[in-house]
Amino acid sequence: MNHSHSKYLSNFKNWAEQKRFLDFTEKDVEFLKKLHPFAIEYADSFVDQLYEHLLQFPDTKRFLSDEKTLNRLKLAQKAYFMDLTSGEYGEEYYQSRIKVGIAHQRIGLPPRVYMSTYCYYMQLIIPKIYGNPMFDVETANGVFLALHKIINLDQELAISSYIHAIDEVISRQTEEILEMSTPVIQIWDGVVAAPIIGMLDSGRTQQFMERLLEAIVETNSPVALIDITGVPQIDTATAQHLIDTINAVKLLGSQVIITGVRPVIAQTLVHLGIDLSGIITRPTMASGLKVALDKLNIKVMDNPRA
Repeated sequence: MNHSHSKYLSNFKNWAEQKRFLDFTEKDVEFLKKLHPFAIEYADSFVDQLYEHLLQFPDTKRFLSDEKTLNRLKLAQKAYFMDLTSGEYGEEYYQSRIKVGIAHQRIGLPPRVYMSTYCYYMQLIIPKIYGNPMFDVETANGVFLALHKIINLDQELAISSYIHAIDEVISRQTEEILEMSTPVIQIWDGVVAAPIIGMLDSGRTQQFMERLLEAIVETNSPVALIDITGVPQIDTATAQHLIDTINAVKLLGSQVIITGVRPVIAQTLVHLGIDLSGIITRPTMASGLKVALDKLNIKVMDNPRA
């Protein structure tokens, strides 16, 4: 489990707040304990009925592919059902419910499936509560309300952790996309190149700047080419981000050459009043590289056999 998930699991303080918000009290705990002997008696029957129901639908049946998997899930579901009325709703209970949502997100089980499972549980249990000769009406109502509360709490935890897990995936994928769209490579000894693809916002600029500065230090490169061929348009914010990056590179003692400056981009920069004086610009990466090699006193000889 990654660090972020572990942090979410350890956020136990919110669990007490959630119980208080739903008015889940010690009285509810006592009512649920009254239901526990009944849960022991009917757990196997309820789990079998639940999976018989789930196997009727293609989008859940595919997760129950073989007998071994099915038996393992039934055992887990029985333990879950027993915990529901155990009377212990502390940190261990909290963490087990959080893991349900994370696990379901990992295997691709949609939330509507296990939300429907909670609903099906209630359909199975309610007739047993009100049909129990040991319960008078007041007790049955109390048991039902307590069960309703704990199931609502379970649903909230599972959905919250499911959303959290999805957010983690989106965040990780966003970082990967940013890395792909802002590559920094060493194209010659002493020269790094950083092509920019798409618009620069604050987040991308920060990552781009960090990657470029790290590459300059790692390769000890005195020249950096920043290619903006892939930038569709320049606005004031993008231009300022570009200037900030250039100034950061200068602080390392390296020089920036901006390549891919098309006529429309040049006109826009002039119109925006962006001062690029003192910054070398070239229309192509090839011409920028030639300038960089000249600055490094590197002569590239033509291949006579070419």
